[in-house]
Amino acid sequence: MNLMHWQARTIDELHGLKLFWGTIFAAVFLCLVLAFAIRAIRSRGVKYNWLAVLASFSAIGLVIYLMFFVQV
Repeated sequence: MNLMHWQARTIDELHGLKLFWGTIFAAVFLCLVLAFAIRAIRSRGVKYNWLAVLASFSAIGLVIYLMFFVQV
């Protein structure tokens, strides 16, 4: 019984798997950003530090991009 069967995958298969999960995480992230923006715009009386919100979402997006879409 080969417990390390994941090591037998080719580089192209691993790249495809990484691209697949990167796309899934990016889509979920964009949905969460959109949901936050809609709720934040509709809320009355709540003040947001939009620069900090933009910086945090940009940092998360950059991490997703670097982890899943940049090939080292």
